[in-house]
Amino acid sequence: MNNGVVIKAVGIYHPEKKVDNQFFVEHFEEMDKNLGEKVSHLLTHLGRKERYIADFTKENVITMALEASKSAIELAGISTNELDGVIFSTDTPEYTSPTNAIILRDALGAENAHTVFDMNANCVGMVVALDQAQALMKTNKRLKKLLVVGATMIHHYGVETNPITFGCIGDAAVAVILETVVSDKPVGFIDSLYATRTNLRDYVLMPECGMSKIYDPDIPQEQKRWKWDPFDTDEPEERCGEMIKQLLNDNDYEMEQTKMVFFTQFSEAAIKKVANALEYPEEQFKYVGDRYAYTGTSSPLLAYYHANEAGEIAPEDVLVFCSVGSGLTAASVLYIAS
Repeated sequence: MNNGVVIKAVGIYHPEKKVDNQFFVEHFEEMDKNLGEKVSHLLTHLGRKERYIADFTKENVITMALEASKSAIELAGISTNELDGVIFSTDTPEYTSPTNAIILRDALGAENAHTVFDMNANCVGMVVALDQAQALMKTNKRLKKLLVVGATMIHHYGVETNPITFGCIGDAAVAVILETVVSDKPVGFIDSLYATRTNLRDYVLMPECGMSKIYDPDIPQEQKRWKWDPFDTDEPEERCGEMIKQLLNDNDYEMEQTKMVFFTQFSEAAIKKVANALEYPEEQFKYVGDRYAYTGTSSPLLAYYHANEAGEIAPEDVLVFCSVGSGLTAASVLYIAS
């Protein structure tokens, strides 16, 4: 018999306000007509169409995570008292003390959840959080059900003159209920692979000035927000393709046995490139970045949610989650659907 950890349910939340590309094209045209045209080309290249933007007077990562969590708990058919822990993945926390997970646990009334903490691995966060959570569950018999939630609000902290942090980003949250199971076949989370290089550590910074200088009145406000300089994505894209192939090979699977890959939703062009390099059908790299834009940590799980809702995943399907975080670090996880 095999002890496994499976995804029991997934819930999502996005704000009501929907914004299309034209809003951002016009925004940048007001600065420079040529810039507006360039932004239009960028959004097309990345595969953007629409995105949801939070009402920052009422919403934050915790309120979004709460709604996604309620949905996941309802779909799982469990009560909040059955949760043994809460793990919150974000790189735009509402608080650094206490943890966002503590506040979410209180809002849910999950009184029996005692393994409660935040995790920040930037945009690869939920892939890492799920992998770390399942490993913890396999080694601690007290942990039967965990809530893993991811939410970011990059757009809110973006610089309005930066097409990436302001124009290519959307807001959303995803909540996943993990459950331990006993099966006569390998099921759930099987293996993971990480790869990190630090040569791009200064390209994406939040805040650009560093937290120790956030109150310095002599530092311009925009330097207290996201810095996101363009960088060559060829190497990390190639690395992700190699990781996916190695992860499958290490576990005696081939690409053709893989039902779907849930990749970072940052760029549709990147998905096409990686799929082509792997000689794998592009449509099996589920893409939802056209309707959500880029939501950071939650983006691969948004894709999984929609594939599952569409009936595209069946028991025993071989699945791969793969994403990249600033710096850069990458993680890939092998999962067998239950």
